[in-house]
Amino acid sequence: MTNDMIQCAEDIQKCWRDSDLALELGDAEGANAAFTHAFEVVDNFPALLEEDIRALRFLCILTWVKVSAALETTGQEEESDEARRQIFSLVDEMLGPTAQGIGAPWISLDFTKGLESKESADLVGRLYLLCNKCGRRDTLLWGRCFMDIDLKVHGSGKAAVN
Repeated sequence: MTNDMIQCAEDIQKCWRDSDLALELGDAEGANAAFTHAFEVVDNFPALLEEDIRALRFLCILTWVKVSAALETTGQEEESDEARRQIFSLVDEMLGPTAQGIGAPWISLDFTKGLESKESADLVGRLYLLCNKCGRRDTLLWGRCFMDIDLKVHGSGKAAVN
């Protein structure tokens, strides 16, 4: 992953934290502005290397997971369902036909290297739970991804999803 991609990931993770703070303060417009900024960061990043493109797609998926959770928290179920459909569409696009088959749990997680943070661990845990609830074949992949990221972030302690 390039240094520019690392900075991009940090900018997106800051947007996630900003949205959390806004929601804690009851500021739905502030949370929306934070999400909008996260997607602007994604849209404006000049990803040229394949590894950066995959990392960017992954961060975009996690941002949609965050959006879905925020919408659900604020009682906007229909909008949250729409965000979940967007998540699954992006996941299917990123993983391709491999995700539909029996080999989905063994897809490489190299695209997550350098993106480990407390926030991404929580969001991947949420993605795992969403996939599990829908009976998706890639559920095990996201469970494995959560465990990998959580162990890197929190060490050998217990895995935790907020």
